[in-house]
Amino acid sequence: MKKIRFADFTVVCLLLFVHGPAAAQLKVKPDGNVGIGTNNPVTRLHVYGEGLVDSYAPPWGRAFWTRVHHNDAGSYFLWNSGLGRDVFFVNGRGWQWSMQGTYTGADGSMMEGMAPIESPMEAVRQLKGIRFRYRGDSGGGEGDGYRLGFVAREVALVVPEAVKIMQDSTGAIAYNALVPLLVEAVKEQQEQIDALRAFISYQEEELIRLKRRRWSR
Repeated sequence: MKKIRFADFTVVCLLLFVHGPAAAQLKVKPDGNVGIGTNNPVTRLHVYGEGLVDSYAPPWGRAFWTRVHHNDAGSYFLWNSGLGRDVFFVNGRGWQWSMQGTYTGADGSMMEGMAPIESPMEAVRQLKGIRFRYRGDSGGGEGDGYRLGFVAREVALVVPEAVKIMQDSTGAIAYNALVPLLVEAVKEQQEQIDALRAFISYQEEELIRLKRRRWSR
């Protein structure tokens, strides 16, 4: 392996600082902080400007990843300087929080093979909601208290579109994928309620007519 001479390294550094201290492309401070596009890096790596990770990671590979050593450490934060606050973050337990919620692409131009959901009420009746806590060794966070949810492999038997088996063979649920099913189930139930109301109304009218006939005799 060819060794890099100190003189060569010096030339590279000079090229990086070609625009002078006010616009240094790379800055290494005595405390070890590295700045790209800034002369005053305040963290181990401080980038001022746009960034790009161009990765050819294989399936389930990590194009960019962060390792944290505390459950409540923030692994990713998005700060809005105009609002003066965080608007999105992910912590070490995998919690995600967004100030404005999350949107999923759903434009009709992206879709094909659209079809009605068949027997939504029957599907909902087969789902079994549970109250549970994550085990301490599962990564869900020991002591987080009880939650409400489903068992992924049970849901897969009813709504396979809402379940994905991860790299480590554990099941995961896209809970938002259950919303269309619930909407259609409520609509189906409402149709049944409306039909029963109409039947009851008809029976009441028939009863009134029978009473009138009896009184008219």
